[in-house]
Amino acid sequence: MQVGRFTRLRRRLTSEASIVFALACGIYLVVGILLDFKYESFNGDAMARMANGFYVLYSRDPHLAAIGFVWNPLQSVLDMVPLLFYHAWTPLATHQFAGTLVSVACMAGAVYQIRCALFEWGLGRSTRLILTALFALNPMILYYSGTGMSEALYLFTLVATTRYLARWLRHGDIRSLVYSAISLALCYLDRNEAVVAAIFGSLLVFGASYLRREGYSGTRFRIALGDVTIFVAPFVTSFIGWATTSYVITGEAFAQFSSQYGTTAQLQAIGTSGQLYNIGLRSKALSGEIVFEFHALEYLAPLLPLIAVLGLLKAWRRHDPLVLVPLAILGGGLAFDVFGFFTGSLLWSFRYVIATVPLEILLVGALLAREPGRDEGAAAARRRQRPFSRGWAAAIAGGTVALALVGPSVPTTAAGMWNPHVGWQEMQLLGYSVFHRHLSALERDFGAHYEHIRELSDYISNMHLPNGQIIVDNSSGCVPETIVNVTNPQVFVIPNDRDYQRTLADPLTFGAHYILVPDSSGTNRNTSTVRAYPSLYQDGAGFASLVHSFRLGLDCGDFRLYRVNKHPNFAG
Repeated sequence: MQVGRFTRLRRRLTSEASIVFALACGIYLVVGILLDFKYESFNGDAMARMANGFYVLYSRDPHLAAIGFVWNPLQSVLDMVPLLFYHAWTPLATHQFAGTLVSVACMAGAVYQIRCALFEWGLGRSTRLILTALFALNPMILYYSGTGMSEALYLFTLVATTRYLARWLRHGDIRSLVYSAISLALCYLDRNEAVVAAIFGSLLVFGASYLRREGYSGTRFRIALGDVTIFVAPFVTSFIGWATTSYVITGEAFAQFSSQYGTTAQLQAIGTSGQLYNIGLRSKALSGEIVFEFHALEYLAPLLPLIAVLGLLKAWRRHDPLVLVPLAILGGGLAFDVFGFFTGSLLWSFRYVIATVPLEILLVGALLAREPGRDEGAAAARRRQRPFSRGWAAAIAGGTVALALVGPSVPTTAAGMWNPHVGWQEMQLLGYSVFHRHLSALERDFGAHYEHIRELSDYISNMHLPNGQIIVDNSSGCVPETIVNVTNPQVFVIPNDRDYQRTLADPLTFGAHYILVPDSSGTNRNTSTVRAYPSLYQDGAGFASLVHSFRLGLDCGDFRLYRVNKHPNFAG
């Protein structure tokens, strides 16, 4: 019995899927190590998400609600697992390596799910491995595998949803429908894009379930409704559960949209009315926005329109709706961000349309998939009996089609990332590290980002203050990085602490003697310290004296540390 178990374990570990996952993990781990330790290139959003998990464990007031409600929580929850070992190795937080480990595992998981989906759809080994490699080595996938951002977890859950929903669609396996539903619910706990994917997926499940059955329309309707309920129930539970928890604790069900730290408030503070303020590439005309968005998607998948048309034509000819699954789930996530950009509720970022990469891969997979209903055992037997030359010819043909349709996306994606009008964020974060020449002032600032963090955190660490001495709003840029880099993070009083508001209103009464305040430009207008004391940064607001000024470049902005001398007149 033990020998049999060992043999099965060895086969699993040496299987194609396991090898693909291990190779992806290795490659992505190297990317993450280079970004975190060689180039010290940190994305502020990634650090802030990891810091949310850090506050739960190591802040002055550690509690679960300290994870915050502006962002969906799953990335921060997963980051907490490696952060448990923070005291054994501080770079897990200071170099954001905890978030990197999570993104490495999740992006490798997305690669695994891509490979498994293509295998289940009947693609030959060479074809599916080529498509898997084109996904795994796409420049956007490579970069976001090692940043600690939510993109890796987002793609993993969304691709898993697609894979299991396709299995249910082809084989009617209720277990697969449940797996798909759970993956979608987890996707929502990471990113809001899952909302549109859930809507489109529900329509697909209802239509497929209704049409595949015979009998009276009422019976078919009830069965289809039952399948939709199975698919959407976990998503609805996560949606309502997270909104209810947020409302009970903060008074706002959807703080990511309605709070002073939400997207809408940030856009209003910038004063752009939804326009892309930092690179000025958007047109006020809807036609201009559509053209820009189309060109941006062209970088990620230049042949996507052709692939989608070919896939739909094949689906019509074979009566195989497989192609609709990636269009509904991955296309639904993509539609959320495209609509948000059009309506001005999102600032443009190339990473928001990263779902285009797996969408293109799986559409090509659906185009090359085995016919539905074909017996897999009989098909394998026929392949074994097929002449060697015919087998090679089929493999070469499939691989050629895959390379021809998807191969161009690899260099074009790289070109988009280095285009300052499209991949401006990637260009800023990578430009200094890679080129070190012909850089704008902003790119130089991003290259010196970690130096700015260390300047601020080292100064505060060298003050050797006891716990709860410095009030700071951690929504300001570079503050989360500072908190996780200081020697004693409990020196800060932050909005995640349950006594933050009363301490901000009367610092001396509650034992705080300093306030670290940012300049009041841009999104800093929404910080609680600026709202409470509008003139504090300029002149101390009549109750504080200046201790030190920090000029931390365009990426972090300017900060001033004030010592509180008397009780203030609280404004907010």
